[in-house]
Amino acid sequence: MSKGNSREHHWWPVGLQTYWADKNEEVSWIDPEGNIEKKKAKNRKIARKSHGHTIFRGNVWETNFEHEFSSADDRVHDTIEAIAKLRPPGIFDLFRMIKMALKRGRHLLNVCKFYRMDESIHRSLLLILYSLLIRSPGNRFRYESYSRFMGRPPDEEVGKANMRQNYLAAKKLCETGRLSNQFFVIIHSRFKKFVFGDGSLDWLTGSLITERVDGRALIPLTPNICIYFCTPRSMRPAANCASFSAAPWMVDRINDIVQIYAGEKIFFLGEPPEINDSFRQRRFLEHKEKTDYLIDMLDEVAGIRKQGNVFAFTASV
Repeated sequence: MSKGNSREHHWWPVGLQTYWADKNEEVSWIDPEGNIEKKKAKNRKIARKSHGHTIFRGNVWETNFEHEFSSADDRVHDTIEAIAKLRPPGIFDLFRMIKMALKRGRHLLNVCKFYRMDESIHRSLLLILYSLLIRSPGNRFRYESYSRFMGRPPDEEVGKANMRQNYLAAKKLCETGRLSNQFFVIIHSRFKKFVFGDGSLDWLTGSLITERVDGRALIPLTPNICIYFCTPRSMRPAANCASFSAAPWMVDRINDIVQIYAGEKIFFLGEPPEINDSFRQRRFLEHKEKTDYLIDMLDEVAGIRKQGNVFAFTASV
């Protein structure tokens, strides 16, 4: 039986969109051809898909699962406010950040502040990350393509069914599952702004098939805060979170990664990003292998160290 009658389903929470609004309360995005559009955030007309979370529409078994995302969406503002308080080192560490901006040294540990994130915030933030990944157009495209394994064309209903199944599994793990060996890196940007795309680096949701939280994800939440999540095999006993201010080149690299995984839209605040070759292809691309030099640096903060061509304590995905 259907629950809820909303026709417009948002894959990017309205609460998060407000952080990307300019002084005119408009959210801007750019497409692979460089065309820029903007809409008022308050009108709730951004990042939506008609009946995007309704399966078996028009059938006696019609089910609207849009309401399943409300527990994540309703916590957005409180969660953003909480993680913003987990501040990076202060002005006295500015010199070290300047040195890092000039040289890509692998010394993030020296410019991080470590915290023990409260369990309720931990669970809320993890659920928000999963909700963004699972209902993104990038993952919707992949879920719809599962039917190709059976020799059939992509199927929207198959995509919705897989989306619902994965999110319900993730929701259960986030709300009641164990939180051991889960680490967040809060990346603050004081100098430049992050961008957000309709696809994200997701080396995380694939482990849901085995009913566990295992892997990595990188998601900008606001123009000034990006979250990296990973599952190291060994962690500092008193910390499950690190916070640092990113050097400008790091923000550029994160934004390049966003363009790799985005297919049709990149949201921004302020000056539009320079479009790169990967985004111009209008495809939801991925890393050829699950590795990236910036990800290596973030892994080291969490306690995952690269040894030769093998990661120590690397999560399998």
